[in-house]
Amino acid sequence: MENDRFDYEEKAQPYSVQSAPQGEAQYRPPERPVKKQAKAVTWTQMIVALLVVGLLSGGLGALIVGGSFNAAQVSDGSSVLTTPAQGAGGASAGTPANAPSSGIKMSGSSASASYSSTTQMLQNSMASVVLIKISQTGYRMDGSETTQETGSGSGVIITSDGYIVTNNHVVEGASALKVYLQDGTEYDGAVVGTDGLTDLAIIKIEATGLPAATLGNSSGVAVGDGVYAIGNPLGVFTSSVSAGIVSGLNRTITVEGQSMSLMQTDASVNPGNSGGGLFNEKGELIGIVNAKSLGVDVEGLGFAIPIDDAKNVIVDLIDLGYVSGRPFLGISLQEINLVESNSGQSGGYFPFYMPSSYVTRVQVMSVMDDSAASAAGMMVNDIIVSVNGKEINGSSELAAALYEYKIGDVVTITVQRGNENVDLHVTLAERPASTAN
Repeated sequence: MENDRFDYEEKAQPYSVQSAPQGEAQYRPPERPVKKQAKAVTWTQMIVALLVVGLLSGGLGALIVGGSFNAAQVSDGSSVLTTPAQGAGGASAGTPANAPSSGIKMSGSSASASYSSTTQMLQNSMASVVLIKISQTGYRMDGSETTQETGSGSGVIITSDGYIVTNNHVVEGASALKVYLQDGTEYDGAVVGTDGLTDLAIIKIEATGLPAATLGNSSGVAVGDGVYAIGNPLGVFTSSVSAGIVSGLNRTITVEGQSMSLMQTDASVNPGNSGGGLFNEKGELIGIVNAKSLGVDVEGLGFAIPIDDAKNVIVDLIDLGYVSGRPFLGISLQEINLVESNSGQSGGYFPFYMPSSYVTRVQVMSVMDDSAASAAGMMVNDIIVSVNGKEINGSSELAAALYEYKIGDVVTITVQRGNENVDLHVTLAERPASTAN
């Protein structure tokens, strides 16, 4: 098996959020969902925001000005649920027969289908792939609320009663979801659970008798095997099928700051394919499409999450709403941008001096009672600086740093509290089941 390391940070992008390739601007998909901003906007903030607008991106940043800020809330789902560096976790083994996930069809089961032709197989597979449209609630300058469609992606039906797997980055930040079946039938969708580590999410629609895909086995896939990518490229060309082969296995790719081991294919994929299916020649789902390589000199480099890596996560997200067996801090966060003075100290306020740089940090917005963070003395408004000496610049880096540890490990989390740094010794614990959903 290959294990190629490829610096994908600046070359790969999730599909659902990219504009159309050059020369196809007329098919440009909706922009990436932006996260909800705080209502209050002072005139001072507005003026300074105009001066530093180039420093803010993705709806996540917040410039501290005069002691106040606007910042996006980071949910208590993926950013504070962390996992050991190796293994996705999950508890699919021994799933009770009455568990919601028991409706998933696995390869080799009595529910597995056989087809008389490739066309019949593809028709069946296409019926299991849905279009997902994302809406985001925001605020106008006068403080009034507005909702608009901000993105689109794909998903795969995995139970006949409406559970659908897609990418975390497809639904992240969404205020509302609309799901469209192949025949155009529209449903409201609800997020059941998300996992930023594996870039997977489960959504649910209230329906029965749906054409669910059969989950195959990616461990038996070989380079050269024929595959079909099915999704909704550009959010326009619904139920599109592209054929190709498995071009590589175990490609270590960095997608949105998260290192992942993915399956490579030359089947054509485009923005809007995110969350769609990669099917084998038997019509079994063997991968969830989530990334591609972009560039004028790049062609035929698409990537998918192997289904064997996803199965346990899918089961846990359906049954629990989160992935079990992972350390849980028990906090909610927001990302903020701090100005850093020439002396190297952060937290100064523009325009009292000219800052030399800006640094992204995460600030604690709430601390759950009886949680690991609470036991260690973490407090609301603490700004997380480092984990075991590793500097933290944003929620994704916090999660990545904690991925290296397991439940029961003690880590030193340094926080900025007021004008001083405080070391907190946190014993990592598992998320209580009572906090699910």
